[in-house]
Amino acid sequence: MNPITHIQTPFHEKFGVPRQSLLIPEALGVMRFPKNDFFMEAFRGLEKSSHLWLIFEFHEIPDHGYNGLVRPPRFENKLKMGVYATRTPHRPNRLGLSVVKFEKIETSSRDVILTVGGVDLLNGTPIFDIKPYVPYSDSIPAFSPFHDKPSFKSVVWLCERVEEGDLIEKVIALDPRPGHDKSSNEEYGVSLAGYNVRFRFLVDHFEVISVFRFK
Repeated sequence: MNPITHIQTPFHEKFGVPRQSLLIPEALGVMRFPKNDFFMEAFRGLEKSSHLWLIFEFHEIPDHGYNGLVRPPRFENKLKMGVYATRTPHRPNRLGLSVVKFEKIETSSRDVILTVGGVDLLNGTPIFDIKPYVPYSDSIPAFSPFHDKPSFKSVVWLCERVEEGDLIEKVIALDPRPGHDKSSNEEYGVSLAGYNVRFRFLVDHFEVISVFRFK
């Protein structure tokens, strides 16, 4: 398979990427396609769907083996489960499936530009296919061991809040720290939306210590 495009997102490293899509609506993804006969026709009617499925590759996962058992982060690395019983990116074919919100589609002199919201993908992720989300078949009563939706913790800014503050605040509020570090109050850093963000957790809330724009 060959990618049809590579998505641009605010997430330039795995640390800080939401563990599921749609948790942070402000996390926008932009996909560009050549303005040719195929793509000018291929997206006709896309705006009639509020949400879309993206089929993609976990492209930064090393391609040198995988295990049948994994430790899902949501279980704080205590319980092993089968790879096909989880959404781990460490999979035989490294394929992922993500539902996102349709935002807009535009054309420039050279490109067809599709913007979606609520992405949980790294910047530069290869996209293999795009499909409409169909509510009557894609949303059904179901059960899973991953039934607890992540909660957002409080965030306090110790520095000046930047324009992308909503996105930065929600990424930190979802607690991106590894499961084994949940009791740590050490300072962490994340590259996000063109900024280097430093933060820490104190008792019951996060503090944003500094935010610097990359040069």
